[in-house]
Amino acid sequence: MLAGSGAQDAWSEVTRAYKLSDHQLAGLVAEYFRLNVADLAKADPNASLLISETMARKHRVFPLYEDDRTFVVATCDPTNVEAERAIGFSTGRTPLFEVASPGAIQDALDDRFSPEKAVDALLGGLTDDISEDAVTLVEEMGPESISEDEISATPVVKLTNLIIRDAITQGASDIHIEPGRKLGAVRYRVDGVLRKHMDLPMAALNRIIFRIKVLAKLDIADRLRPQDGKARVQVKSRGYDLRVSTLPAGGAEKCVIRVLDSSASLSLDDLEIPKIELERLRELLTHRDGVVIVTGPTGSGKTTTLYGALRELADGKVNIMFPSRGVEWASPASQIPASA
Repeated sequence: MLAGSGAQDAWSEVTRAYKLSDHQLAGLVAEYFRLNVADLAKADPNASLLISETMARKHRVFPLYEDDRTFVVATCDPTNVEAERAIGFSTGRTPLFEVASPGAIQDALDDRFSPEKAVDALLGGLTDDISEDAVTLVEEMGPESISEDEISATPVVKLTNLIIRDAITQGASDIHIEPGRKLGAVRYRVDGVLRKHMDLPMAALNRIIFRIKVLAKLDIADRLRPQDGKARVQVKSRGYDLRVSTLPAGGAEKCVIRVLDSSASLSLDDLEIPKIELERLRELLTHRDGVVIVTGPTGSGKTTTLYGALRELADGKVNIMFPSRGVEWASPASQIPASA
């Protein structure tokens, strides 16, 4: 396993001894380990939010892209087990390697995590001498303050509605609104896979998150603690329930919205459950006490299955209570609200 300057030195020796370019050697290493050659130019900026700069530089890896299960990074040493373990523990995802030269990785890390290099390049084109004390700090800037008038402003409302409407139109189960350094991202989870929908300036993204917090009746003044809430919306005459969660993220907030179609009234027969499994489930539902645990990845149909079971039980002869809302239902199955 190579680390730090050792990887750079070993890579340089091989390229010099065999008269190979960095790209050619990357291709040979990738072929030997049956991996892909990394395309650093196509890296998703949001991927770098999942690991720290310190970890990336220590293990000489560059974040490329991620989904809900895997995290792909560029490395010059596919045998680096320590990096694999550290990345898996930090991100909660399975690390996957692609191959790039140590020099290319170093340049990519500098571009991503060292914006002062870009500033130096801009200053190099200026002729005026600017001293360090030309501008003095008067008051340290805190979190951006957003008034209630700004939250309810028409452009903010329209953009928030557009994001929610597009998610529902595309059949998304979740909306992820994630901050970045200068730009934030809006991503939709469709068929279990997160897909980027749009990039937004942080000023606009903050106002959209505040607008969503207002819809979910959350505390817009509290940006330092996680919050959970819910809202009900209507799109094209269909009702949808939104489960909203916000999480502090480095001076900003991340927001995740779960979209539930409360107009859908699927029964267990509509879920295409294998016959033998359906019979076992219905046998469990006949028990007067006990616990049924439904597990699975996001978008696999856990909530839909539970609602289908409740609709089968709600025949008007039993009392069904949802403790989280303190509401009791003894109504026909067709009237069970999906937001419960």
